[in-house]
Amino acid sequence: MRQRIPARAWSNGAAGHRPRILVEDDHPALAISDFSMFQQAGFDVGWCSGPGADPASCPLLSGGDCPALAGADAVLHGLDVRSGVAAAIRRRRPELPVVVASRRHADGSQDEVPEGCLPLADPSSVHGQIDALRQALAARRQT
Repeated sequence: MRQRIPARAWSNGAAGHRPRILVEDDHPALAISDFSMFQQAGFDVGWCSGPGADPASCPLLSGGDCPALAGADAVLHGLDVRSGVAAAIRRRRPELPVVVASRRHADGSQDEVPEGCLPLADPSSVHGQIDALRQALAARRQT
């Protein structure tokens, strides 16, 4: 599991901070992405590749704390929902908005989104992801 968190921005929990999103996705290109479109949209961005083939590498899956998740205001979850990571996030931080890419399979079926998560049709554009995150954060502020 690989993570990249902007320590300078992530650690600033002051009121009025830029929303901090954690992008969870195992696409190799995201390891070097600058996430400029998210940053231009007003977000600070952290990234996690997820546990891959080693579930023990994810502290959430064993009931532990995740430093990347601790500073997040919302999560954009692009990992396979069968990994259990999205459900573990909801158990650990039920107040945290988790936007989940719901993948459509060749047989026409679609992944079931874990309870409490917000579905996002996959594939979606970055603009669609940004809109979904903004809506999730706005809904959180209203509750």
